[in-house]
Amino acid sequence: LLGLVPRGVLAGLFWFMGADALKGNGITTKLLYLMRDKTLNSPRDPLHKVRKSRLLMFVAVQLMGFGATFTITQTIAAIGFPVIILLLVPLRTYGIQRLPFTQEELSILDGPTASPFTMKSVGGSPKTS
Repeated sequence: LLGLVPRGVLAGLFWFMGADALKGNGITTKLLYLMRDKTLNSPRDPLHKVRKSRLLMFVAVQLMGFGATFTITQTIAAIGFPVIILLLVPLRTYGIQRLPFTQEELSILDGPTASPFTMKSVGGSPKTS
């Protein structure tokens, strides 16, 4: 059935889905916050409560995780990329705790990824910040 759909339509669909997903991506929103003129940031943005140095440190850790994951997918060992993703869990659980972040900063920087609707549909409750 997919063979009947023109490739251009599928390419456009996936391009749109990827571009739309970037809007809600945590790394993208933090990078845009850092690059944007401060007068254009909403005064109610919770990132205002986080020091710029801490925000930069957190984004650097996120980009290193992305870089490691992306790099392994470009090698012959690409089948091992789930191992990198699995290793990011203890990094977040134990490694980030050792860095100089307060609990308030971590709750702002590392909020829930899933929407409240998604969390409710899987039987969980979203973390409130």
